[in-house]
Amino acid sequence: MERDEESWVSVTGFFFLSNVVRVTFVSYFFWSGAVLLAGAIISHELFIHYSPLINGNIACSAKYNFYVILYIWIIEGSIFILACISYSVIEARNLNFDNLSLSTQVIGIMIKYMPTWLRIFHIFTFCQVTVLVLQFLFLPECNSTGLQISLVVISVIWWFIVIFGVICKRKIAIPPHIFDPLKAKSDFFTEIHLVLRSMGP
Repeated sequence: MERDEESWVSVTGFFFLSNVVRVTFVSYFFWSGAVLLAGAIISHELFIHYSPLINGNIACSAKYNFYVILYIWIIEGSIFILACISYSVIEARNLNFDNLSLSTQVIGIMIKYMPTWLRIFHIFTFCQVTVLVLQFLFLPECNSTGLQISLVVISVIWWFIVIFGVICKRKIAIPPHIFDPLKAKSDFFTEIHLVLRSMGP
């Protein structure tokens, strides 16, 4: 039993390492998650370090929008990393999709649907970034060079995720077991789904 478990871990690890350096689902999930999590940490440190303080409190009123972006990125990044691990487990073990267990169904939902619908949050953070730009431009307590650097970091990360997703969408062939065909009927939700799917595989 222990040997089987060690073999499963080593096979999954090998599958992950061999795919993370190429343009694959594994690399898309992993690098998107890693960049979002690292971006949240770096942006937080920059914001805390360079924010003007009044009586020990951050003076910049943009902090609430800033923290909303960071919390969303932490959630997004964590789900992307979980999807990366889940996809590696499924592909490395060649799991049979007959008589699915509850855990396999949860993994399937995470891989098939979550990344697409997470992009709604990513679009929402674009609105937050736009508000931050306006606040950093017009609020004197937010107009320091350090805070502007943190805004540049956030903007670069936001666009990296979008551009990386579009590149992966064009280069990655979707495996049949996670292919999600669009309905023939066109309605509001189908159109939204189409836009979200254009942002990544």
